[in-house]
Amino acid sequence: MKSLFNNIQFLLIVVLAALLFYQRSCSSPEPVEPKVIVETVTKYDTVETIKTEYVPKWRTRIETIHDTIPLGIDTAAILRDYYLKYFYTDTMEIDTIGYAVVSDTISRNTIISRDFKSNILIPTITLKKTVYINENEWYWGLGIQGTASQLNYLGGQLLYKTKKKNAYGFGIGVNQEFNPVFSGTLYWRLNK
Repeated sequence: MKSLFNNIQFLLIVVLAALLFYQRSCSSPEPVEPKVIVETVTKYDTVETIKTEYVPKWRTRIETIHDTIPLGIDTAAILRDYYLKYFYTDTMEIDTIGYAVVSDTISRNTIISRDFKSNILIPTITLKKTVYINENEWYWGLGIQGTASQLNYLGGQLLYKTKKKNAYGFGIGVNQEFNPVFSGTLYWRLNK
């Protein structure tokens, strides 16, 4: 039984050495970049307008002097038109953020009243960036244990690293009599 186990020991040492040389010959691993999640949140704020009382002012007065008076002028129609109230509404679209409505009332060649309403929504864009530097990670590997002349343990192991950088290991293997061996390990980070 010992000669069989020594042959298995030699074979396992050769396989582990080949795996070690294979990993060394591969290109060096690139550093792990932190996982970044970017969320874009767009919120629209309504702009309130302050209403002020509009007082019309003369800017320019143009007088036209007629040297002849045309026939067929209806003075009553002109006076009726002069005293009528005309309502005008103008809607102005402001880019893509909304619109404004200006309503004027005109009578006797002056602006009697003016009303202004707007619906302007200004977007506020918020970028929320979440960076995960220390994620939970799993590692696996092979383990051997023994002295220079005798192999005591051979098996596979799992290692779990938490976000708080603590590590927990679990292993299963066989000893030199081929009895199952279980192992458990705990690791704490020494430097901060």
